[in-house]
Amino acid sequence: MKFFSRISSRLWITYVLLVAFVLAVAFTGIVIAFRNSPLLYWNEFVRLNYVSNSLANRLDFFLAEKWERITTLFLKEADLLDVRVLVFNMDGVLHLDSMADESSPLPMISNPESVFQRTQGNIRIFQDNNKNFWFYQINPINDAYYLLAAIPRPILRIRSILQDELLRPLFRAGIIALFVAFIISWFVARWITRPMENISESARKLASGDFPPIELEGPLEVQNLARVINTMDRQVRDTIQSQKDFVANVSHEFKTPLTSIQGFAQAIHDETIHKQKETKQAAEVILEETDRLNYLVNDLLILAKLDAGTIEMKMHRIDLNSILKNIAERFAFQISDKEIQLNISLENENMIIGDPERIIQVFNNLIDNAIKFSRRKGHINISDQKNDFFAVIRIEDQGIGISSHNLDKIFDRFFQADKSRNKCSSRSVGLGLAISDQIIKAHQGSITVESETGKGTCFMVKLPLAHAKTE
Repeated sequence: MKFFSRISSRLWITYVLLVAFVLAVAFTGIVIAFRNSPLLYWNEFVRLNYVSNSLANRLDFFLAEKWERITTLFLKEADLLDVRVLVFNMDGVLHLDSMADESSPLPMISNPESVFQRTQGNIRIFQDNNKNFWFYQINPINDAYYLLAAIPRPILRIRSILQDELLRPLFRAGIIALFVAFIISWFVARWITRPMENISESARKLASGDFPPIELEGPLEVQNLARVINTMDRQVRDTIQSQKDFVANVSHEFKTPLTSIQGFAQAIHDETIHKQKETKQAAEVILEETDRLNYLVNDLLILAKLDAGTIEMKMHRIDLNSILKNIAERFAFQISDKEIQLNISLENENMIIGDPERIIQVFNNLIDNAIKFSRRKGHINISDQKNDFFAVIRIEDQGIGISSHNLDKIFDRFFQADKSRNKCSSRSVGLGLAISDQIIKAHQGSITVESETGKGTCFMVKLPLAHAKTE
């Protein structure tokens, strides 16, 4: 049934059953307590006390006579009162038992005076050999005799207990409590499940593209779930937007060279270009744009393989210090052309396990960017930091810098903080840092950036040291 499949209904039924169980246990305990309580035997106690005192007072006048004369009258009166009576002397010798033929002997008392002083005439209970319980009371008749009056403890039925004046209000209170528990448990179940229903509704809207943020309400666990789903929603939206941007950027980056290739190829085909010099110039443009497309396709393939984890890494022991110095030598012409002062300060033994080709690709890209975006006659510093587990390399320039609102996007694909930077390289499409970030992550490292507009940028690369990897 749909009703029982809802979590709110199940919670409500659970609460109701729990309350009902507690009330049933409590009521059973009360019934048992009442069954053993002296309150239910109050009438018997009053009758026993009256008979005991009345017979003891009247027997005081007859004991002076002969026992034979009072026995018949005594037994008849005890039988009428439905009470068993025994008479003892001071030494505990039994003189009279109104039910002498009974198979259930009552306690034989060797010192009635001591028992009376100890009980002070209170009603006591005794279990005979047949496991039957008796209420009894001892009272003095005179200085020489004591009277013991006894009645069997009545066997009370549950029905008679339920009809007790004290138990009826308790039973009614239990019914009211159960009814109130029904109502309260319903509201509690709704209070717990309402936020979950909101989450479920929001999840359904997510499939249709409409996903308003979930309000953080209800129990802490439900709030945490809502917070996680809200975070997931933001990530999904970012992913969708990233995919849209990716498609738009790829389309744009492919469209520009393809337009040039198509235009010049069409001109050659239509023979609108006649001169050999113009034909050669068109062919050079086509070749250059083809190289650009090839470079872009290769970068996209590398990113796709890095994302899928299928790129082949040829891991070797690498000396980062040597790699950085070799890369700096490759850029000697560009550094000299912009009159940049390059400072290399590598004081630690930075040995790692990695793919040399990919690691060179990363630092080649970072140093190339530092040169391209540095001012003329600026400074570039390549340094390391002491660390027992990581090789920490810093590449710092004094270039134009990156604005704070672009720092968290600097590793996004096709992102360029300044579109005018494209002029620095015909191949710059905003994939270099994205690829570098993925390569460093594939080596269990990290790459971070600090920058301030107008003052420069610092990239910091952390890679596990070779000895740290082998431990």
